[in-house]
Amino acid sequence: MIPYDDFGGRGPVLHFSHPNAYTPGSFRQFLGHLAGHYHVLAAHHRPLWPVSPGSDAAGPPEAAIDFTWDAIADDLLRFLDQQGLEQVIGVGHSLGAVATMIAARRQPERFRALALIEPVFLPPHVLAAVQAHPQMAAERPFVLAALRRRDRWPSRADAFARFRDKAVFAGWSDEALWDYVNDGLGDDPATGEVVLRYPREWEARFYARPPANVWDELPGLRLPTLAVRGTQSDTLYPEAWALWQNLQPAATFVEMDGVGHMLTAEAPADTAAVVLHWLQDQGLGG
Repeated sequence: MIPYDDFGGRGPVLHFSHPNAYTPGSFRQFLGHLAGHYHVLAAHHRPLWPVSPGSDAAGPPEAAIDFTWDAIADDLLRFLDQQGLEQVIGVGHSLGAVATMIAARRQPERFRALALIEPVFLPPHVLAAVQAHPQMAAERPFVLAALRRRDRWPSRADAFARFRDKAVFAGWSDEALWDYVNDGLGDDPATGEVVLRYPREWEARFYARPPANVWDELPGLRLPTLAVRGTQSDTLYPEAWALWQNLQPAATFVEMDGVGHMLTAEAPADTAAVVLHWLQDQGLGG
């Protein structure tokens, strides 16, 4: 059974697929706004499963049968089967947006509409370089930084204080950051410390192996689609944003000013408002 979080709410089912390195509960502010109109569910990606993927659970990627982005899409479809869900609204952020898109291409009948927030759609020349030189991709600075990431702290209060000084969390409110600390860290009873729930080895492997087939998939995506980008994004580059618009001209494209890749945490209310307004325009208001 694939574990998941139920954020409550009534109305049509909305599934949220979360980013790499984070847990669904890290985005409680964003999802809380959506739960005012929809029944919000969020399946856990493989790194958060309780045992190794070889036996349907988490652990280091070396133990996994499949740790590709496509596997996350397959898991999403398995989750829909597990819950007996059809015609869901698919919302995804970053890795979760890519997985949602791939799942919808494979089984479009399972979805009513898609909201793809800051998907990792790298420019074609970048993907070509990664494919040609996989070892160089694995040694890129942000991949190595993920492997070196500190993964345990004496307490949640200590972790919060350390995170509060990090540039990556500069745009997060204290409330949003506490959601990450409370949900993204687990307790180690052996040491009394708190540890990252999302293993850094998984995080690094996903960074090192970005999805290579996204530009082939997008032209065939016929579902109503909302595309969202932060103007300060360091992930969804303007070049890729423009190419996406050319390949899927029927989609709705929205840029949000003053936010970056983690806009669901930096501006949870505003991002939710963009999604909710678009869903209402599609006649899918909850």
